[in-house]
Amino acid sequence: METLSLGENDTPGASELSSYDNHPAEIASELFDVEHQLGLKRLEEHEIKEIDHALEKIKNGTYGTCENCGKEIDPKRLELLPHARYCIDCAREFDVRRTEIKEDRQKYRPSEEHLIQSSDLNDSLRGEQFNDLMEYGSSDTHQDRGGKIVQ
Repeated sequence: METLSLGENDTPGASELSSYDNHPAEIASELFDVEHQLGLKRLEEHEIKEIDHALEKIKNGTYGTCENCGKEIDPKRLELLPHARYCIDCAREFDVRRTEIKEDRQKYRPSEEHLIQSSDLNDSLRGEQFNDLMEYGSSDTHQDRGGKIVQ
């Protein structure tokens, strides 16, 4: 499997100065692409670790045994997910626990959070930020706009 790597010029802070005056959406697209690639790389690294763990279990003679309850993992499950650590019952139980933990975290959010997340406030701030950026112009030249050069 080929490993994804981001070169030193692919980091968000290592771009050309010409992007300084580009439209915020262009910069956001570039940032999205970088974050997407990093996410794919993390996923790939996680999958490789899981496969290595499964290979280690094969060496130890414990492959196909649930790490939680010790029961045999259904061969059909292993066929679909060769690096499965848990039987289907334990996997479902862990999923339920994760959901409960996520819901509990939502209960204890700061009381001021609804003010911070107000869409009206965010929209007005975004508009102000965009207007501030537009004062600096863009990377468009007079050829891009057509017509005469205005001094």
